Amino acid sequence: MSQRRWSLAALVFAPLVALAACDQIGAMLGQGEQEAGPGPAGLASVPLDARALAGSVQPQDQIAALLAPEPVLIAPGEILVGARVEQEIVETAQEMGLSASLVQSLRTEGMGGLDKLPRAVMDQVRARAEAEASETATGAARDVLGRLGVGGRIEVRPGGVVTVNLLEGASPTALAFAQQAGVDAADDTPDAIQWNDADRCPRIVTQGQLEGDIALATRCAIQRLQSSRQFEYVEPNYIADTGFSRRPRQSEPQPEPQTPPQSGEEPAPTPIPGEQPARVGGTPNDPLYALQWHYRPRGAGEGMSPGGAGFVSYWEADRIGSRDVRVAVIDTGIDLNHPDIGGSVNVTSGVDLITNPERGGDGDGVDGDAQDSGDRCGAATENSYHGTHVAGTVGAAATNDRVGVAGGAWDVTIVPVRVLGRCGGELADIVSGIRWAAGIAPAVSAGGQQIVNPTQADIINMSLTIQAPCPASMQAAIDAAVARNVVVVVAAGNKANQAALYAPANCNNVVVVAAEDARGELAFYSNFGPQVDILAPGGDVFADTDNDGRPDGVLSTRATETGCYDPLNQNTASRCYYSYLQGTSMAAPHVSAALALIAAETGLRGGALENALFTRAVAPHGSGFGEIDCARSRNATPIAAGSTTCARPSGRGALDLTRAVAASGP
Repeated sequence: MSQRRWSLAALVFAPLVALAACDQIGAMLGQGEQEAGPGPAGLASVPLDARALAGSVQPQDQIAALLAPEPVLIAPGEILVGARVEQEIVETAQEMGLSASLVQSLRTEGMGGLDKLPRAVMDQVRARAEAEASETATGAARDVLGRLGVGGRIEVRPGGVVTVNLLEGASPTALAFAQQAGVDAADDTPDAIQWNDADRCPRIVTQGQLEGDIALATRCAIQRLQSSRQFEYVEPNYIADTGFSRRPRQSEPQPEPQTPPQSGEEPAPTPIPGEQPARVGGTPNDPLYALQWHYRPRGAGEGMSPGGAGFVSYWEADRIGSRDVRVAVIDTGIDLNHPDIGGSVNVTSGVDLITNPERGGDGDGVDGDAQDSGDRCGAATENSYHGTHVAGTVGAAATNDRVGVAGGAWDVTIVPVRVLGRCGGELADIVSGIRWAAGIAPAVSAGGQQIVNPTQADIINMSLTIQAPCPASMQAAIDAAVARNVVVVVAAGNKANQAALYAPANCNNVVVVAAEDARGELAFYSNFGPQVDILAPGGDVFADTDNDGRPDGVLSTRATETGCYDPLNQNTASRCYYSYLQGTSMAAPHVSAALALIAAETGLRGGALENALFTRAVAPHGSGFGEIDCARSRNATPIAAGSTTCARPSGRGALDLTRAVAASGP
């Protein structure tokens, strides 16, 4: 019998555990004095909150900790059970009196056969089949758990997902154990259990053992439910990870004397939210755009970057996107109070799907408010605003408005879907987020109200990881989204390891994005392997290859009070709204933004859009291997004897929109 490990043990791993996606934010929370460097032209004409930023080049001795293994965590006592919806579809179609040919199509093609039905009929068949199958699964789960001698709450979610919570309605003994073994409430972190799929339930287990060990009860319940063979799948409610380093915050730098404005250089007023410039392309006037190397054309010449993704080439061809293209960012939500986002017409209403109020941190459960309420994990860390940074790269940040940074797609519709909160996000919420974003199933609030997505996504961005085989519930949701012509873009992960070990990168029907640095090489932290499809700028905050005193991270929207400075004069600032981050979390939204631009230009969606990306906007690296500095990689093989350059499998090539412009012509 394996040793009991509760969330108290998880706290020990807090420096290694990330809250909810797959970047390495904490690695660059810019501590200490900033090095001087030239500021972008025109900074003096914009207010401080439109230009101050955070981030400094990080010491090399922190790299090992970032790449260290992390525990796999699950929500204690929570299990996901898949109802056999596909099996129920045929019976439902027959009961509804559909034609024999359609019934036969459903029998042979399963859920895929629904595409032959009108949308209204298809939704009706699916909803009825899900309800019937979920009711059957609920009864079967209750019977199995009753025979095991454990109780709990069983609920049905949209999409035929049945959730089991063994702590709800558990015996006083079990609850007393949970209270004793749980995390001190003062630490304000949700409960978690370290999980190992190899651990087995003993053949003989007593009621006392089950009541005294929630990890054991969870493991035994999963095995009994699986062995009953009455469900499509049975799996723990994994907690997703961002790669957000949880080191304690260091002391913040003391403010330096502020340089007063010179005569005639009074700060300009903050631009009025909602003011939109004429929508033409070219070089954006955002004051921090000059620091966004990742948008430049790929190359070594003036105005280029070896790791650039070529967005500038698209903009200069007056291809800036369209708000008819919708990108759902499944993440921590979005900071609607951000000065570069609050007035942006690129952001539409979203949803908060975090069911656990403790994890949500906003005092409620599911609702229509996707505001990022924070993802802080422990008292010694700060909120990452991870989703805001990701969404800013896609296009949530208003571009060409003389505020802050540029977004990849100037015109786009961002649909924020909040599934990640305090110390991570739960698999059940992520699955609900995929289905909601794709318009497959509504969300249901704590009060029972349905929240329908009126803007079905064309593209879904998921910058998150779970170190586990692709969960069946996640794969089913991805497949359902792809069947609706949605392209699903995911991050490869940040452990310099095989992407095959991390979901959703190891799921089918997804575009897997690894990270490239400013040198055009595979980033030292990026996962790799046959699962990777494409490289895109992810940055490297441990390097400064252009010697400008700033890290080679990806600069985007993220508010912080740590390590802020004014790039105009290098003075310390008390607060800023822009940060350099690194990670495959930062690489994935570049691909999502590129897809949005191509979709706006071509009108393509689904598989045809994905094919256009790979045939038009990729700089191939031939052999399928991306180059990486041998000195900054583990267990990599030099490309030739004595060479300092190594290679790792990393997809078909690097994102390069300059090629797409050339391919489509004027």
